[in-house]
Amino acid sequence: MKEYDVYLEIDREKIHDLSYILEVEDNLVNIRKYENGLLRLIVPSDLKDDLLELLNGVQEVVPFKMVKIEVNPGSA
Repeated sequence: MKEYDVYLEIDREKIHDLSYILEVEDNLVNIRKYENGLLRLIVPSDLKDDLLELLNGVQEVVPFKMVKIEVNPGSA
């Protein structure tokens, strides 16, 4: 199954808040790595639109900027 990486520009202090909100939706997304101000999320292709919809609503509570979405090359 194809997966996508979703990169968010977010303050390190806000990752905890975002994580709590995203964990409400079982098996929707995996939070992977925070590096150079970007948080990488991995989502299965069939759930990508659901995640994007959720993230759009979450931006009102936790400030972040969606930077890019790309096909995951198979790396964790």
